[in-house]
Amino acid sequence: MKLEQEYKKSVAIIGCGASGLPALKHFSEDPLFNCVAFEQADNVGGTWVYTDQIGTDKYGLPVHSSITNLPKEIMELPGFPHKGPEDKSYVTANDMLKYLEDYAEHFGLIKFIKFHHHIKEVSPLEGDRWQVTIIDLKTKLKATMLFDGVIVCVGNYSNPVIPNIPGIENFQGLKIHSHDYRDSLIFKDKKTLVIGCGPSGLDISFDIAKTASKVVYLSHHNKKIKNMKCPPNMNQKVDVKKILNNGVLFEDDSFETVDSILYCTGYTYKYPFLSPECGIRVENNNVKILFKHIVNIEHPTMFFIGIPTYTTGFCMYDLQVRFAKKILSGTKQLPKKKEMLKDTHRDVESRMASGLRQKELHMMYHRSMEYFQSLAIFADLEPIPPVILQIFFDGFDRFMCDFSHFREDKYKLLDNEHYMVQFPNEVQPIMRKQEIIL
Repeated sequence: MKLEQEYKKSVAIIGCGASGLPALKHFSEDPLFNCVAFEQADNVGGTWVYTDQIGTDKYGLPVHSSITNLPKEIMELPGFPHKGPEDKSYVTANDMLKYLEDYAEHFGLIKFIKFHHHIKEVSPLEGDRWQVTIIDLKTKLKATMLFDGVIVCVGNYSNPVIPNIPGIENFQGLKIHSHDYRDSLIFKDKKTLVIGCGPSGLDISFDIAKTASKVVYLSHHNKKIKNMKCPPNMNQKVDVKKILNNGVLFEDDSFETVDSILYCTGYTYKYPFLSPECGIRVENNNVKILFKHIVNIEHPTMFFIGIPTYTTGFCMYDLQVRFAKKILSGTKQLPKKKEMLKDTHRDVESRMASGLRQKELHMMYHRSMEYFQSLAIFADLEPIPPVILQIFFDGFDRFMCDFSHFREDKYKLLDNEHYMVQFPNEVQPIMRKQEIIL
């Protein structure tokens, strides 16, 4: 028994949200590893932990909340289905939090988590090991621990991007980011400009329009939603050219007076706890340099879970964790550094050639299946069922075409290639088959 313990590898898991919990599950259930997870909040769930508070908490750390715009059938971790009602696919943020709490309890993960522990610094040591400095937020005591591997699971929705729009400093009205959006009532008697039409931009614009007695302007450059049916008090506008003290000038030189501005302009990756020696840097929202969007090429016993966007997150988290575990256990060997750099460079060139901008290099969307297959094949892993991605794409199209009613759709998984969907006002559900070109 003593000999077995000597050969166990110690693993630090940073964050206990939707990506950290499957990491903790897979590593804690393997006798090869000793693992501990660090969570600065007092609960699991990460971005799903809703609070009315905005800005920072009592410890000076950022608070956040999420909205759900995907069916629960593709927002579950493998091996643990939702317990919610079968006749409802779109659930609340509180439902998602309860799901993650139940997941942690079911797999006995709480005993491995140090709550109210903030990661101050992570630094590499010789022999591909790590020094991790932690602060107990309650006692203010600082401690240093050594690990054989580090799994970074901090999520992508804590560091809002505020665009640098000419004249914004002169605006006299309310300015907030969707990160701090909690209630539409603060916009009730205001003319509001919403900048950005991603899922959160559309969600919030429609939410404000239900309450607002005045106009909501949605500024964007997405041609796909130009013909979307909007509420009568919601107007679509082109990109913003300049902000004045009482309104906004758009790229088509039209002008509108507004009382408030809401940024739905996304988030950026940020890892303030990583020392410069870790070799990780973020440039224009691109985390450099990672092999397969996961492995720190400079120090390949550090892994990042959940960086890719516009894809089926929950299944991807589990797949990425299983990939990292295969590498850290020694079951699969990584290519040499030179080859990993070449592979990453080819991936970047291919994405840029497809029209993606540098800040979009972690977006998957229609490359999702190709990416998932590359992980599964490389590490001999069970792949993600194709039907999961099919529901994601079909649901996203419904989201864009009928935004007011898409949450009334009801999905049911049948097997790895088929699912049923019941649309509002349709008498019979429709059977769909996976049609993604592999």
